[in-house]
Amino acid sequence: MDKAVEYEKRLTLFLDFLGFSEKVKATEKNAELLIDLVDALKDAAETANIGSAPDFQATQFSDCLVISYKFESPDALFDIVNKLSLIVVSLAGRGYLIRGGLTYGWLLHTDEIVVGPAMIRAHSLESKVAKAPRVILDPEIFNAALKKPKDEVLIVIKKFLKRDKDKDGNVIWFFDYFSWQTVVATVGGENDLFPKYFKTLSGLIKAGLKSNDPGVLEKYVWMQRQYKIARDSLLSTPSNNPFRKYHPGYLESIEKLPPLRRAAARAKELIAEARKKENEKKK
Repeated sequence: MDKAVEYEKRLTLFLDFLGFSEKVKATEKNAELLIDLVDALKDAAETANIGSAPDFQATQFSDCLVISYKFESPDALFDIVNKLSLIVVSLAGRGYLIRGGLTYGWLLHTDEIVVGPAMIRAHSLESKVAKAPRVILDPEIFNAALKKPKDEVLIVIKKFLKRDKDKDGNVIWFFDYFSWQTVVATVGGENDLFPKYFKTLSGLIKAGLKSNDPGVLEKYVWMQRQYKIARDSLLSTPSNNPFRKYHPGYLESIEKLPPLRRAAARAKELIAEARKKENEKKK
């Protein structure tokens, strides 16, 4: 190993590609899908390493990707958050939904091995807390700092994030990949490509809401809610706003995309029925 065998404090991200096994099966009959899958994995790792110092590491195994950084300043944290936001948005644009957890703690991460408490915590956040297709920040590490940030870097970092709550009312921050404000104005996505990007999200949600699996439906109901909020926000742009003048047909293309309310309502009914049956079994 090039590094000494010892833990060091590292910002650690654990990513899980959702529906990975189905995509891999599809590559058996379609070579282009295999190429796209490999490119997506490579692009994610390369994006995470843009301009990075040697203290960056990435390890991919099966449907998971672990990325870690050693950093010593808030400015470095901004750079990392910017890169991770690019990863989330670019993968969603290619039709890959991911779930993940970002934390900070002790980790040993080399070209050969990744192990440590931060890895366990990041995986736990991904598998037990995130639940929906989103990448969340460790509440124990970041919530206090993000509540009322005074540091200018943290104030900017919040622009990449969105606030949510779990079923118990606990605050969860996640990387926003739905709103125009974040995807284009903050992350730097191409404005002209946003309607196509948003259409991809719409298609993913529409397909997911056709499932009869309550566990799967919960994920897409969450996505539909975020999608609707982002859609409604764009469509509320005033008629006299210069954006409409300089981008004719832009908002109309967003309006043509379905709000998916009926599909989400059906999904919620199936979820409620499944929960009712579970509760009856417990009695």
